[in-house]
Amino acid sequence: MPSVMIIENAERFGLSQLHQLRGRVAVAPKQSFCILMSSHKLSHDGKIRLNTMLKTNNGFEIAETDLQLTWPR
Repeated sequence: MPSVMIIENAERFGLSQLHQLRGRVAVAPKQSFCILMSSHKLSHDGKIRLNTMLKTNNGFEIAETDLQLTWPR
């Protein structure tokens, strides 16, 4: 039986948090899924966060994007 984690309002989490949560479900030797749910109206930053999580598992890339989003503009 696969492991499944569903994260509601995923756009509200930081990228580091999402990456850590996604890693928690993948610890088991079984197949695992992490489902990121969001509202239909995403902010610009929310879209970047979710697209980053879709395109990479690399913690360094995720941290770099997270820094760019949270650094004072």
